[in-house]
Amino acid sequence: MKSWVFVAFFALALSLFVVAISGSDAVNYIVTSNHFLYEGETYTPPNVTILQEQNSYWVIPLTAGNTIVTYFAIDAQSGELSVSRSVNRELFEIADKLREIQLLKASISSNSGADWIFTQKYQAIFNELSVELSDEIFQLNTVQSTLEDNDIDVDMASLKNSLRDMSSDSSSIAAKISGAGAAESEFVTSPSGKAFLEMDSSFNSIFESIDSLNSKGILYKSNLDKLKQQISVADLDTQTKSQLFSILEIPQGLQALRNYNLYSTQLQGSLTSTVQASSLRMDAVLSEFDNRVQKNDAYNLIYSENEKIKKDTDFLTLTEAKNYILSQENRGDWQDQSKVRELEQNYARAIKFYDERNFGQSEKFAAQALDDALAVYKKGAKQIAPSEGISQQLLFQIAAGLVAILVLLYIFNNRGKIKGIISKEPTQEVDLYA
Repeated sequence: MKSWVFVAFFALALSLFVVAISGSDAVNYIVTSNHFLYEGETYTPPNVTILQEQNSYWVIPLTAGNTIVTYFAIDAQSGELSVSRSVNRELFEIADKLREIQLLKASISSNSGADWIFTQKYQAIFNELSVELSDEIFQLNTVQSTLEDNDIDVDMASLKNSLRDMSSDSSSIAAKISGAGAAESEFVTSPSGKAFLEMDSSFNSIFESIDSLNSKGILYKSNLDKLKQQISVADLDTQTKSQLFSILEIPQGLQALRNYNLYSTQLQGSLTSTVQASSLRMDAVLSEFDNRVQKNDAYNLIYSENEKIKKDTDFLTLTEAKNYILSQENRGDWQDQSKVRELEQNYARAIKFYDERNFGQSEKFAAQALDDALAVYKKGAKQIAPSEGISQQLLFQIAAGLVAILVLLYIFNNRGKIKGIISKEPTQEVDLYA
């Protein structure tokens, strides 16, 4: 029984896998099978699906140069285009943020004046800084011992506590960078709204921690300068002072912290601007998507196979039906000539608006032209009236004419006899009374 259940489950899983579409399938649906794009427009094939409400989507960006025009989201399971505005808003925004963050990262990598700090390099830097700050406590102990040997009383506790605090913070930042790198990888390989929020949160935590550590470093340097000032006026020989100043030099890693904080601040500003810009352009991106859907619908209504046309006429498309009805040899033969004229006008308007990229109006007039074509075809061609036949009077006239012709022919054929009869002298009469 258990084996049967396993086999059934495996078959179901396999069937689900088989019907799932690839990124290439999604691209072909948008670019080849439909008419969403204009000639020469560019698109980027997606590498990963985006998860939204337990469904995975291939989201394809349409670009003009480096500018996003819109996106198309294809359900990775059903292969259907998502037309839900609420679903698309989240999908498009995730895809847009993923794209923009990757572009930002690439631009920062090629810029020597900035750095992407969520890497193993910076994880190692802050780990080393943590150790360096911890070791600095021993340096302060050396200074304190030297001062105490010379009967100079200085409170070093606050400086040591600052070092311990900064060492702990630096170690924490290193761990956060490791977590942020993992969160970034998760967002890039399995993007979703949740993955973005986790990555964004981890980034912001690092920005805040580095800024806080930098502030503590500045305060530590200020307190260290005060200690140096005390030493400079203390009753110590010059060589001892020089040795102590050398020991109290700011650790190299802490000196570099200023630059790390600068990178962090710049990166935080760039990421914030990128995310805000992405959110602000979503309305325009969604509106353009709606426009492309109308473009495709209008094109299909005008040029593609139409079920109504196929069912009620001998043609496949509105254009084929229009061409036949309005052809020179057929145009005048249709009964409903008013619909013929409306078909011509509405079809011309549909083409005009399509060329002007006013796809809503194009679709409207194409639908009217479709109804016109069906109405013309349904009513059919004009009926040719049958002839009324030959009237009786005409038959009499024809008969009389034939009789006359026969008489004439008889006279013509017997003209000799008739002439002889006429030419004979009449019989001489006897006058009885002579």
